[in-house]
Amino acid sequence: MGEVYLAEDTRLHRRVALKLLPEALTSDPEATRRFLREARTAAALDHPNICAIHEVGDDAGRTFIVMQYVEGETLAAKLERERPSCSDGLALAHQIAEALAEAHAHRIVYRDIKPANVVVTPRGQAKVLDFGLAKLVSETPHVDTQIATASLLSTPGVVVGTVPYMSPEQVRGERVDARTDVWSFGVLLHELMLGRRPFEAKTSLELMAEILMREPPSLSGAASRSSTLERLARRCLEKDPARRYQTARELLPDLAQARREVEGSRVESSPDVPVTPITAPGSPALPAAPLAPSRGAARARVGLALLVALIVVALAATYLRLSRSSPSLAAPDSGASAYDDYLRGKVLVSEENRDNNEQAIELLERAVARDPKLAPAWAELARAYYGKAFYYSPEQAKQIYLEAKVALEKALALDPNLALGHHVRGLLLWSQANRFPHEQAIQSFRRALAIDPNLSDAHHALGMVYIHVGLLDRARSEVEQALVINPANTLARFRLGVIHLYRGEYEDALAVLRGIGDEINRSLVDRTIAQAYLHLGRMDEAAALVEEYFRSYPSDEGGSLTAIQAILLAKSGKPHEAEESIRRAVEIGQEYGHFHHTAHNVAAAYALLGRAHEAIHWLKVAAEDGFPCHTCYDTDAFLDSLRADARFVDFMTKLRAAGALRSGPVSAGERV
Repeated sequence: MGEVYLAEDTRLHRRVALKLLPEALTSDPEATRRFLREARTAAALDHPNICAIHEVGDDAGRTFIVMQYVEGETLAAKLERERPSCSDGLALAHQIAEALAEAHAHRIVYRDIKPANVVVTPRGQAKVLDFGLAKLVSETPHVDTQIATASLLSTPGVVVGTVPYMSPEQVRGERVDARTDVWSFGVLLHELMLGRRPFEAKTSLELMAEILMREPPSLSGAASRSSTLERLARRCLEKDPARRYQTARELLPDLAQARREVEGSRVESSPDVPVTPITAPGSPALPAAPLAPSRGAARARVGLALLVALIVVALAATYLRLSRSSPSLAAPDSGASAYDDYLRGKVLVSEENRDNNEQAIELLERAVARDPKLAPAWAELARAYYGKAFYYSPEQAKQIYLEAKVALEKALALDPNLALGHHVRGLLLWSQANRFPHEQAIQSFRRALAIDPNLSDAHHALGMVYIHVGLLDRARSEVEQALVINPANTLARFRLGVIHLYRGEYEDALAVLRGIGDEINRSLVDRTIAQAYLHLGRMDEAAALVEEYFRSYPSDEGGSLTAIQAILLAKSGKPHEAEESIRRAVEIGQEYGHFHHTAHNVAAAYALLGRAHEAIHWLKVAAEDGFPCHTCYDTDAFLDSLRADARFVDFMTKLRAAGALRSGPVSAGERV
């Protein structure tokens, strides 16, 4: 499906993999559609065992994806060279299952899990890549699987899925869901344990018959130290999807138990995060899993199976023709619709701009109305309410914060160990209404990360608080970890620019901030870019940015850019106009959550005007209102006129002392 090149991201100085459609396919709309679907699907996922998507674009008609560059070799190449030990094989299997569990949590079916699509790094980390065949599960039946099955025998080289890893329902041309991935994982597990696949034949047709008719072999020797492993492998390869694990998340506890039995030591399973099962409409609930029936004389029926397979393909083709003129055969159930609303709301709320915030609240309120037991939706709704109160509706903040707390309590009542819930609790604590209790918020974010170390937003939130209290090294560590987990975390990338700014690295700050799109709150980004311009002496560019911002956002919620305008006027020798901008910035912004940044810039404007008393007053306001960032004040050249003032010296001494207490040894709970 593509040409892949090793490339360098010259902006962030990192190696990346650059994937393009072959030139021969650039005029093929179907190839382009599949290629872009790969990017959109993979970019939605956030997991250390999944290859990250950095960017999607088009250049001179060539569509491309910029992906994380993963050093190592494919699992297929590794298996060709040697079979891993049982313990090492299970460790790799566990990582692959974790990646699939993340996909299933996002209602994504991979459909092509196999060793060739897994890279193993030199440190033994498994990375699942190439989501070109993945499909976002929708609420109505689709026919692309029927197309694939019909094409399998009629069109050379056109295969969706790889035959040795295809489930019986894929072979029969039926609708697929997460249980198909469970089957493919079972095939891969046999390969890791035995060095060979459970179903093998000379031709694709014979192999499909084997998949449909024959029972898999026992893991025997490989499972000699683990009865759980044998049961797990058989349950993954049940012919009837209803008898399999329903998602990869369901098999993780048994896989962890098998590892414990094999290794003779404790292996922690993943936190129990509730996941809505992804099943075909009307499919039966998963019963207790008995062992599969004995193999019997399946091989004797291969001839019959070949005939069955051919009939299945013919029926699939007939179904395809009928489906083109028939309405959907099943409507989405309320649970699936609620989950879809939840996912859409989750994406929108993470971007923190007014329009998306309102849409997110609408979607998430609908999700919890449809499914009141969907804990993550309650937590995301609380997060959306928090964003509205913090950034956009100060006049209603008290009532909105109350609604947020109610939604959060519902989430944690349903699931006390919901990592997202503890992350949102930290956000609600860290607010103007609570006077920004930094240590309490930090503890909530740490608890979230203790439950789920891969929660990118919690790493970002922890870094955000560290920035505000002046611990920039720790902040950078958390923000970079957030970006490793999820390179698409735009807010985390923005905070990286802020860290550069507060360190006095203004060109580096601009290099990061110019790459931030319009999806997040522009007052945050434009304020920070303008500050970098001002410190670099690029007054005209700062003024142009402020003017452009006011054209698009004349109300300037929070007063951020109005305070920047005051600095511009003060530096231009216009004290009266500067004081008018200061007055307006304070009037506009005083009730907003991020007013402390406005207060800091008001202090800078007063310092430039030679008004030390007012400057120190507003620095104290900024610090008491959530921004005691002594490292920022140390590097801010606009405050230089205050350095010899005894009141400023005393103020900075107290801030540094508080920062020193916070920067003590990292506790065991902080690093997870």
